Amino acid sequence: MAQSLEAKIVVLGAQGVGKTSLLLRYIKNQFSAANTTSTVGASFMTKRVVDDESDTVVRLQIWDTAGQERFRSISRLYYRGANACILCYSITDLPSFEEMGVWLNELRRNLPPDIILHVVGTKADLVARDPSAREVPFERCIAYVADNLAPGMSSTPPATATPLGMPAFAGREALDGARSPSSKRSSGFWGQEVGWDCCHEVSAESGEGVEEVFRVITRKLVEQNRAMSQQLLSATETPGATPGIDGTPGEGGGGYFDGMRPGGSFRVGRDRRSWFGVPVESYIETLPETGQVGEVKTRRKCC
Repeated sequence: MAQSLEAKIVVLGAQGVGKTSLLLRYIKNQFSAANTTSTVGASFMTKRVVDDESDTVVRLQIWDTAGQERFRSISRLYYRGANACILCYSITDLPSFEEMGVWLNELRRNLPPDIILHVVGTKADLVARDPSAREVPFERCIAYVADNLAPGMSSTPPATATPLGMPAFAGREALDGARSPSSKRSSGFWGQEVGWDCCHEVSAESGEGVEEVFRVITRKLVEQNRAMSQQLLSATETPGATPGIDGTPGEGGGGYFDGMRPGGSFRVGRDRRSWFGVPVESYIETLPETGQVGEVKTRRKCC
């Protein structure tokens, strides 16, 4: 019996790093730098995909938020309840990388500890054409993630790291280790495991690496959903126990940001009744839906 799952992904980052272009490439397989304008407030797109390993149908609601500082307070309304977050920076723009610290603080204040977090370097095509355009080495991104999200862990990237344009700064051995990660991977920092497949470099222009980012996130969402379902089942088998209390599974506090309470907006099945899934009549080819949320229209809730 196929399971159906709905989850919310929010895309954050500085203005001009290519967040909208990233989503347009993934949702519509389109790229047009000349026709892409800065997002006002936020916009959202949806895409229905199938996780190959579990045959779970996953409906991704992906929110593209404005990067300008004047929209910072409004953006909080849109990433509330997110299950996953993509932090974007341009590998050709060091200030956009340094600004990630601001967004990490936002996430700590507003999102639960079990959030699935990926860091994505954009505009790899520019570096492919001109290696001197690179301002942020891939190793620096991995070190930043290790220092800020998993202090004390090694910052040496294993084979699951996925940079593009590595010849600009890496040798043959590093290139051989930069293969696309297997789908049978760690679930990232969630569960206090360091998953280096949360760091990517992509090109919205060529499409390189874009599908992989969302495929890995989708896989992690399915894994997380399954784990939470098992925790709920275990709790029901323990009289008087509640998930997150009395030492039962699901204690929380073991995710990215210690001390926060778990939450999110997972929805399962068309009727969104439970975590345990409902039959899906048939798989429909991806049907992207888009919506625009203006700067003033903040009363509508997405999830």
